[in-house]
Amino acid sequence: MAYSIGEFARLSGITATTLRAWQRRYGLLKPERTDGGHRQYSEDDVQQALKILDWVKKGVPIGQVKSLMERPEPRRTNNWQTLQETMLDRLKAGKIDALRQMIYDAGREYPRPELVIHVLRPLRGQVSANVPAVMTLREILDGIIVAYTSFCLEGDKKAPGDNLLLCGWHLSDPCEVWLEALTRTGQGHRIDVLPVPPAALAPEIFPDRRWLLVTSGKLNAARKKQLEQWQAFIAIDVIIL
Repeated sequence: MAYSIGEFARLSGITATTLRAWQRRYGLLKPERTDGGHRQYSEDDVQQALKILDWVKKGVPIGQVKSLMERPEPRRTNNWQTLQETMLDRLKAGKIDALRQMIYDAGREYPRPELVIHVLRPLRGQVSANVPAVMTLREILDGIIVAYTSFCLEGDKKAPGDNLLLCGWHLSDPCEVWLEALTRTGQGHRIDVLPVPPAALAPEIFPDRRWLLVTSGKLNAARKKQLEQWQAFIAIDVIIL
């Protein structure tokens, strides 16, 4: 069976942008082409992509994956740690444009959920001290994350997809909403984000949208009751950090 790049992206959980980068820059995956020049992926390509993804999740740089797949051997390089350290160095040195470009490039070359889990969240944790200089660095980093996520979200709206509204709910860190949105880009969703968690939430005013509420900690009895009331009328789920 042959799959278009869109179908293949949904099957593998890897964005079309990343699949193209893997092929063009690193020689990974070699799909057939239709007479019209469109990529067609086979079942073998699906399995190959999942193997590549497994190496990436282990922290192997994407540039080393091809040689590893041809002759597997243990690697000590932790690419996630290297990315974190390099980004942190650029942030502390005030190289904002270089940091922005690095995040955008990483978002093309690596699955965005892995980028969030292994790089962006830990990086934010390294600039979380309640000190003016560190807080300023954190705000700069968050600004880049918000801008990059917005860029990805706008790209997704050019294609068909289900409509989601993503919002914080009893959440003290608004940037987590944007990180959760970023993990869902490139997966056939058209996402709108409420950038700041409102004091009172009224999801019933958009009953035609599926809601995702990002919250931290366990749901207490009152919040569980409120959620059940909403779910009686609209599609709504909770993401607990």
